[in-house]
Amino acid sequence: MGRLDGKVAIITGATSGIGEASTELFAKEGAKVVFAGRRADRGEPIEKRLRGQGLDVTFVATDVCKLEDLENLVKKTLDTYGKIDILFNNAGLSGYQLFLDTPREKADAILNTNYRSMYRLCRLVAPVMIEQGTGGKIINTSSIGGMVGAPTLVAYCGSKGAVRLFTKALAKELGEYGIRVNSLHPGGTDTEMVADMPGFSKDSAPNSIGRPAQPIEMAYGALFLASDESSYMTGGELLLDGGS
Repeated sequence: MGRLDGKVAIITGATSGIGEASTELFAKEGAKVVFAGRRADRGEPIEKRLRGQGLDVTFVATDVCKLEDLENLVKKTLDTYGKIDILFNNAGLSGYQLFLDTPREKADAILNTNYRSMYRLCRLVAPVMIEQGTGGKIINTSSIGGMVGAPTLVAYCGSKGAVRLFTKALAKELGEYGIRVNSLHPGGTDTEMVADMPGFSKDSAPNSIGRPAQPIEMAYGALFLASDESSYMTGGELLLDGGS
C-alpha cells in the first residue's frame, strides 16, 4: 500500500475493464484519481462505490474523441486537485471485421479513440507536467495487437502500433523534464472489448498460461509503470500476454 501516495492520476476508459480496475487499485495505493468514460450511468456508481470505501476518486464524463471533453477533463482535474502526476491513456475501441468489409466510419472511430485521443490528451497534459517541474508518468495502453498483426483487426492493430511508436518518440522528447512515457501491451483480457471476439472463451486462451487475463492483472502492470519502481524505464513496452 502507498505506492502512489500524494499523486494525482487521470485514467481514461475507466468505466469498465482495465480502466475501472486501475482506478480502484491506484486509489488504494494512495493516489487521487480522476477517472473518465463516456457512460455516466457506469461512472457515477463506480465513484459512489469507491468513495464509500474511503477512496479519493472523481468521475468526469468524457468522450475522448471530443477535444472539448479532453480539455474539460484536464481542467476539472486541476480545479479539483491542483496538479497532474500520472496520465493513464487507456480508452480503447475494437471491432472484428475483415478489412475490405469494414466501413470507413467504423475504422475512423477506432483510430480516433485508440490513437488520436491519446495524442491530444498528452498534448494537453505534458505542458502541465513540465510547468510543475516535478516530472511525471504517462502510460499509453497499446496491445499485443500493436506488436503483431491479426486478421479482422486491421484498424485496431494499426492504431495500437501507432500508440507503440508514439510512446517511444514522446519519451525521447519528454525525458529531459523527468517525464517517463511507457506503453502497456495487454494480451487477451476478459473485458467488454473482447466479449464478442470470435472464439473468445473465459476459460481458455491460446497462450502459455491457457486462460485470458483478468483486468486487475493489467492494472498491476499499469501500477508498476505509474510508480517509482519503474524509475529507469521510459519508451518501454510492458507486454502482459500470457506468453502468446
